[in-house]
Amino acid sequence: MVTSEAYEEYKREYTSSLSRIRNHLASSKRDKAVMIECDRLLSDAKRCATAMQAMAEIEGNAHRTNEAQNLLTKDIAPLAKEINRQLSKSKPNTNAEREELFYQAPDIESSEHPRSDMDSLIQNSDDLLQESRSILADTEEIGTRTLQQMGRQREQIENSNQHLTALQAATQQAKTILGSMAYRAWKSKMALYGMIATLLAANGYVLYLIYKKHSKH
Repeated sequence: MVTSEAYEEYKREYTSSLSRIRNHLASSKRDKAVMIECDRLLSDAKRCATAMQAMAEIEGNAHRTNEAQNLLTKDIAPLAKEINRQLSKSKPNTNAEREELFYQAPDIESSEHPRSDMDSLIQNSDDLLQESRSILADTEEIGTRTLQQMGRQREQIENSNQHLTALQAATQQAKTILGSMAYRAWKSKMALYGMIATLLAANGYVLYLIYKKHSKH
């Protein structure tokens, strides 16, 4: 089925993202860039698990629904806690960050750092927008597949109802035919009994006449 294929596809993507996260966390290099990449992969894995749960609930598959819920609670939640802990270690001092935020350079336009920070913010916003669009497209695709599947199921149910109606009509017709055949057989049987009785009566009368004739002589 379409929903099952999509479920397995999301499951493979989820497994791939989780494997990459665990490889990063198992390595000795845990700088801020690595943790940001782990956070991004974790967001992808969470999106896949959420989509898997939604499809399982739509399909009515309790086993897959529990499986997707376990992925969110037993896999993603501990990894999210660890990644947030590592990211909090790499955050700079709050006071220094505040001083840097409100510091005014003599010539901002000629400075490269504010422009670099602005470009980074713009890039992050673009990445978030692209991710949101991707999630929206996946959601629309899931909805379309679900509607198509429901349409096919409805058509199957309607066809089954039509077959059942035709079967009931054929059964009723066969019942009527069998009743008619049984009535005709009963009539034939009664006619045969009547003929046998008539022949017996005729034979008895003939024997009576023969006996009476011989008795006179």
